[in-house]
Amino acid sequence: MADHPSQTLEQGSEGLDDRSEELSERTEADAQIRFYRAMANTELDYGTVLRRLARATADVVFDLCIVYLVDEARGVFPAAAFHPNPEALAALHRAFSSGESRAGDGLIERIIARREYYFRPRWNPRLLEPHLPAGSSVDLDIEIHSLIAAPMITTEGDCIGALLMGRHTTTAAYNETDLALIEWIASHAAMKVETARLYHTLKKTNAELDEAVKARDTFIAIAAHELRTPLSTLKLHAQMLRRFATRDPESFTPQMVVDRLGSVDRQVNRLDRLIDQLMNVSRIIDGGMAPELGPCDLCVVARDVVSRFEQALEDAGCQLSLSAPPGVHGIWDLDRLDHILTNLVSNAIKYGGGQPIEVRVFCDADGARVEVEDRGEGIAPRDRERIFERFERVISSRQTKGMGLGLWIVRSYTESLGGQIRVESELGQGSTFILELPLHSPANQGA
Repeated sequence: MADHPSQTLEQGSEGLDDRSEELSERTEADAQIRFYRAMANTELDYGTVLRRLARATADVVFDLCIVYLVDEARGVFPAAAFHPNPEALAALHRAFSSGESRAGDGLIERIIARREYYFRPRWNPRLLEPHLPAGSSVDLDIEIHSLIAAPMITTEGDCIGALLMGRHTTTAAYNETDLALIEWIASHAAMKVETARLYHTLKKTNAELDEAVKARDTFIAIAAHELRTPLSTLKLHAQMLRRFATRDPESFTPQMVVDRLGSVDRQVNRLDRLIDQLMNVSRIIDGGMAPELGPCDLCVVARDVVSRFEQALEDAGCQLSLSAPPGVHGIWDLDRLDHILTNLVSNAIKYGGGQPIEVRVFCDADGARVEVEDRGEGIAPRDRERIFERFERVISSRQTKGMGLGLWIVRSYTESLGGQIRVESELGQGSTFILELPLHSPANQGA
């Protein structure tokens, strides 16, 4: 793409020759050594490498440099820039690094896509117009009169970005020697950036692994503690029944046995819930998240869940009212729907402080919604998102049990059905958990 247009850009001479003498005395070898020294001791920190690359390149080729990178999420974007003059650097950022339509975007995207150099010894902003979106124009606060852009290609042949360089403080235009130097810089820059990127990825992966190990240890510690409590209670009741049967047969009455067995039954149910949570966590983490979809009536599920909590509501001393239309039909996973509502009602009883609980079911053209409202202590604003994470619990003055997995499982199951779960709450005024579901799962939208 070498080009030598005959037009010259008219501009004032002030400040344009103050570096010409240094430029004329510097050889390509000198420039390579200077660049190599600037980058040789660069740390592997990704941001530091990018900033030093922009500065070192601008220093050896005069005057400005912008480092562009390719990212899967962001596309082509300016990652670092340098100009020796702070005011000029600010102008550079405004033109090339800010706004929806940056001056160099179309040009750099083309260079990266085609893996070719852009060489304009005599350049003016009008040459960018073919690379701009329709209706856009170039208005630069900094006068650039010579421009080179070079792709950064790794030894594996991947184009990871590009360098954009321009002359501003000297009247000397880039020439073939400068182009050769920049080709050398671009190849070395690609290696430096790729090494820093790999190191950054490795650090991130190690951090994620450390977090996973911490999460595993936390999970094991919480699970061991929670499982030990009902097991200890079961063991205590078994020992007491055996002691009464052997040492005090007269007190070993059917009523006493029934009372003890009621407590045993509650502890067994608690163990069953804990084991069910552990199995759900295992399935979610292993990726076994595909729901078994089928026709469901949300109102029938809600009534069934509420009916199972009659004894728990009586023990907690609170009343529950259910408001629901005759039927709300959709395509959902029945077991996951049951699990979600069971957990929400269980939490309302646990944290509701013995106050009334309301469960409301709605349906409209946008989908189905369930609201579970309690009048307990409420949740602080900083905790409203945190409670949906793994191992997170909002510790109440009355209730500290649980592995902190219930709401995380609820959110995972809700998202697998294409829905969302959120909470509205104020401290001292209770909480309302709101479940929103599409009438058809994402996999069945076209059904």
